[in-house]
Amino acid sequence: MDPKINERNRAALDRLQAIAARLSDDELLRPIDQPWSAAALFAHVAFWDRFTHARWLHAIETRSDLPLSIDDPAMEMVNQAALREWAVIPPRIAVEECLIAAAAIDDFIDSLEPDAVSRVLLAGGERMVDRSIHRREHLETIEGAFPDQCS
Repeated sequence: MDPKINERNRAALDRLQAIAARLSDDELLRPIDQPWSAAALFAHVAFWDRFTHARWLHAIETRSDLPLSIDDPAMEMVNQAALREWAVIPPRIAVEECLIAAAAIDDFIDSLEPDAVSRVLLAGGERMVDRSIHRREHLETIEGAFPDQCS
């Protein structure tokens, strides 16, 4: 495994933990990027980390060289369809599920053979191993909405 990817994933998980610890339930539920709240974003990140993990497990089960890909329009439709469910998850459960899912996929990715990581990277699947890319996008939104808690 590429140690830099592992470091970025762990750093993004640390940031998720830190901001989650500083925000109150009311802050987690406040709309920050209509129609998104911080809690909904935590639930969203949990889903996509788990979906990435499921795709890896499927690739291993089916002895595929690469996890199944999903295109951007399909991902956006999943986000639109799931947002209502993510928005009603109690804030602390959304945070807890996010942190559990992130730690699980980070550990899994860290256990991958270097050849598997290389194949995915060569195929343009950086997000399949560098989960920090997705997390950072949403961390920036959350941290931008609560600059006093994130400084």
